[in-house]
Amino acid sequence: MASDPSTPSKRRELIIGAAAAAGLAMTQSALAKPLSEVLSSKKLRAGINPTLPPFGVFNDKNQIDGFDADIAREIARQMKVDLEIVQVGSPDRIPFLQSDRIDVVLGAMTRTVERALVIDYTVPLHTQSVIVLTKESGTAVPIAKPADLNDPKVRLVQVRGTVGVPWIQANAPRAQVTLLDNYPDTFRAMQQGRADAMVDVLESVVVPMKNVAGVKWKVLDEVLSSTWVGIGVQKNNATLKDVINVILFELHRTGFVGKTWEKWFGVPMKTQIPMNPMF
Repeated sequence: MASDPSTPSKRRELIIGAAAAAGLAMTQSALAKPLSEVLSSKKLRAGINPTLPPFGVFNDKNQIDGFDADIAREIARQMKVDLEIVQVGSPDRIPFLQSDRIDVVLGAMTRTVERALVIDYTVPLHTQSVIVLTKESGTAVPIAKPADLNDPKVRLVQVRGTVGVPWIQANAPRAQVTLLDNYPDTFRAMQQGRADAMVDVLESVVVPMKNVAGVKWKVLDEVLSSTWVGIGVQKNNATLKDVINVILFELHRTGFVGKTWEKWFGVPMKTQIPMNPMF
């Protein structure tokens, strides 16, 4: 039998519960550095991972540069504040944001439910596209479409734990698959003719492709799947998130994001961001 919410003891429980929820919300809000503080300090702190080229790289002056740095600099310029780039890695980028060591975080922050539970996302900055990478010639069988991979003559090579592995298990179970530990080894296998293709995120293979000489690469037109990547901000930091959303919309509308992408990746974004003013 359900208890009566009108009893004094139950009312006290409801009041205490509401107060606790309000206190938690206030605590979470207090952790978020609002727009007013960013503007008053005249500094935007952006976490960028320099080990994800070309999203983040060290330039010849040992300074962090790359696609993310260019985007962060333009956001800071439009906010009329200075930019402070803080080096982060994949494991510590969200803790840095939660502990107020940075105001925003970039670096292939794919939008996931798990992350959305602990941080907030801006509108998408870019996408990541899973594709098939093969060679113009020298493969065991011609590879013109993803379905061609499901052939016992096809030799696939993959980095362990990457998104291509489960896709192959589900869609190309008849192919031969070799799993290696890193991208240089996988590209070497394809360069030496020991493998015909791989399935991976295009943005992860653009730089390795350029670094391998003597191979005419071919990226199949069909995108197997796409993910959305935004800029991370502290939970409940709506004031900062809202203004960055407006800036990102303008950066997409004016073509700044697209031009910056081509500057660093050398090709247009494979999956384009649709223009939606009602964000």
